Amino acid sequence: MSFHRTIAGASITAVLAATLVAGSVPAVALEGAPAAPIVTPVSPLVAPPTSYPYQPVLETVADNPNDVSINRGVIPYDEIAPKLNSLMAASDRISVQVVGKSAQGRDIHLVTITEKENRGQTTKQAQFREMVKENPAAAAKNAALLSQYKVPIWFNANIHGNEWEGTDSVLQYIEHLATAPYSEVKELLQGYRLYFTVTNNPDGRALGQRATADGFDANRDMITGATAEARIIRDLTGVIQPTFYVDLHGYTSVLQVEPCGPPHGENYEYDLFLPHAYSAALAIERAVVDANIPGNTYLAPNGSATTTNTGKIKIPYRDIRSGWDDWPPIFTPQYIAYQGAITNTVELPLGRVEQVSNPANAAANSARAAVNIQVSNVVVETSVDYVVDNRDALLSNQIEIFRRGVAGEPIEPIPADIDPASVPAPNEWAEIWDETDVYPTEVPRAYAIPVGDMQRSTTDAARLVDQLIANGVKVHRAKAAFSAGGTDYPAGSYVVDMHQPLRGMANVLLADGSDISTRVPDMYDISAWSLALLWGADVDAIGDTTDPALRVKLEQVSKAAPTGSVPATGAYLELATSGVAEYQAINALLASGVAVSAFEDGSVILRADAAGRAAAAEVATQYGVAFAASDGSRLTTEESTGLDQLRVAYTGGAEEVVTLRRLGFHDVLNVTAAGLQSGAVSLDGVDVLWIGGTLSFSGAQAAGRAKVQAYLDAGGGVVGEGTAIAAFANTFGLVTSTAVSGTSGSNGILDVDPVEGGLLGTYPMETSFGYPAVWFTNLGANAVVEQRYDAADPFVAGHWRDSSGRSQANAAGQASAVSAETASGSRVLMFGSSMNFRTHPVGLYSQIARGLFWAGSEGTEVPAP
Repeated sequence: MSFHRTIAGASITAVLAATLVAGSVPAVALEGAPAAPIVTPVSPLVAPPTSYPYQPVLETVADNPNDVSINRGVIPYDEIAPKLNSLMAASDRISVQVVGKSAQGRDIHLVTITEKENRGQTTKQAQFREMVKENPAAAAKNAALLSQYKVPIWFNANIHGNEWEGTDSVLQYIEHLATAPYSEVKELLQGYRLYFTVTNNPDGRALGQRATADGFDANRDMITGATAEARIIRDLTGVIQPTFYVDLHGYTSVLQVEPCGPPHGENYEYDLFLPHAYSAALAIERAVVDANIPGNTYLAPNGSATTTNTGKIKIPYRDIRSGWDDWPPIFTPQYIAYQGAITNTVELPLGRVEQVSNPANAAANSARAAVNIQVSNVVVETSVDYVVDNRDALLSNQIEIFRRGVAGEPIEPIPADIDPASVPAPNEWAEIWDETDVYPTEVPRAYAIPVGDMQRSTTDAARLVDQLIANGVKVHRAKAAFSAGGTDYPAGSYVVDMHQPLRGMANVLLADGSDISTRVPDMYDISAWSLALLWGADVDAIGDTTDPALRVKLEQVSKAAPTGSVPATGAYLELATSGVAEYQAINALLASGVAVSAFEDGSVILRADAAGRAAAAEVATQYGVAFAASDGSRLTTEESTGLDQLRVAYTGGAEEVVTLRRLGFHDVLNVTAAGLQSGAVSLDGVDVLWIGGTLSFSGAQAAGRAKVQAYLDAGGGVVGEGTAIAAFANTFGLVTSTAVSGTSGSNGILDVDPVEGGLLGTYPMETSFGYPAVWFTNLGANAVVEQRYDAADPFVAGHWRDSSGRSQANAAGQASAVSAETASGSRVLMFGSSMNFRTHPVGLYSQIARGLFWAGSEGTEVPAP
């Protein structure tokens, strides 16, 4: 079954033919805040200096006695900038850039250590770096490059805020490199550039929490980019193009250094990655064992931690043969490996003494931190030594990874049970490799993102293109119509030619993925993530990587072509709500006081008077939406409903807030049982309630429950997901159901079948995401099934452990979305999918918005002609 299906939608040909009337439409400033961006392009702040050193005076911040770092015995955030300013004043070996800001506005610093370079020398290094990626075949033969290129080594610290010590360790190493006698560091400074993101999550560091200040795990965000912290790493990845990368974490009781155990990501050149990743881990193991740091721990024979020096740390590839994997590209090392880098996550050993914020535990925390810093120092120094000792091989590996991508060679799997003697050194890895490690994949010749009637959503397609480009993937546009794979594509269609240096990145983002349920018992994190299936656009895989190039002239694009337009004529304007941008536009129109009515198929209409046309022109420019001319006659022949500017209350966490604001719902209210009970939260003025997390009341919280009941009795609507919405609907008598969930931890991409003519049946998404999937049975009399899991094969890609009554087969054909109306006028829509999991399934946002407007309060209707 093909999951890259095409659905007729608004014609981009008509869109391009229409004109966004210039001059005749007065400029207008939309009221209210714009929708939060879904795609953020590469930041100009990460651009490298034109020479070294680059030494601005860093802004310092006031002393913060509440910084939890203090009780851990490590450097607080407010002392980092003064430390770096002091080192810059003392040394010309150190450069510092502010490459972005955290969620709370703290500077994130990138430190570069290298020999002084004039503008010409820096330009030469930039040319070498570009040749390595863009012309790797030539780079492999360029004697000057091979001998003079400053191999980039990158250490990232503190992406998890309460895993502190990596920051202190790299600061100590930075100080050493900046101030040591020149003779000690000359070779390193002349032959390498060393990069350090000193603290990737300064808010979490100060607050003493793993997550960013806005509640996200930045080390799960590398392909979505919801957090500023993750986007900084994403953007720096293409600028630094590291040959070797280490992410410093904690805490796992005993030092743990990747590479990972199976399953292995399908799109890596594993024969080039694994040998040095494992060999570097072994070198770190030897160095830490030899250092014999007092208080450090080691790996006991039974897998636990012991203070007895056993001669071993924990290396997942060797010691965790399932359950600590490099399958998803959401972690920084797994993401950055697509730049041809050898990458390792390092987990420092000694954990927190709870509560870290309690000064009474400061001495114990400080003692543990001191051990971790010493261990980290050994890791950092040994990693650098490993690169120096293996420079030529590592650089050749990186060049070869890019060369294979540009040449479009198949990704050849390593045979199971390979003979170690048959592979070049370092070959320790081959003694372990077996059938459980083998994950072959096929790469297409290209991916096509069609336009016109072949494309479900013009705006979702444009957003997907921009996201690919932000992640370094090359995207081209066809200058003429062409045929490929038996399909005719119109001019203007986008093409991702898989003969490109980052073909691994391109394929991991666009391929469907694989169902690995039977291959491993458990997964460490998510198991599927396809942008092609989850971001709302139709995408076609074409041919095989060994096929000839497509027979069409292509031009590379730096961003998607504009898609917005307003026709010059028409008393009314209609908008087909095929994508997320259309709902962003609707919210902007409503915030500006423009009346908007919705038809039963989801499309909307507004009057094209002076105010309406001016506002439409603005949202067409801002969100890329294309209006169609209308005489308004639909208002006299079809039922329509005026839409309201909704105030949305929600249960759940950070992902709910981000998703709602991305859709343009800014008036949002977090609801908890405790808040309703105490009166701190009121449902007065709320237009619709989103249930993203459990909302239940104890016997002592009767007053809070009564407030919810009053809201529902007044006709308040509810939309939500998973077992949480089902429990809520059952509790308050909205619609009865039994919610059944897949096995714990099971997650992946699902094949769904929206009911034709139903609430989700227009501009349908035919794939969804579940963590785990939930389905609804034993439905009440007022229930209307809006969508079902595919009856034949509901699971596309991911990991779903089998279990009686909770397997893939049990979900097949079951209701995955259910709506209902109550006697009081309340409407409820229940999704069985994880609609905004970590904000990643962007294509599902439009279903959330459709549901909120359907269940929410009504607004001013657009008058009929």
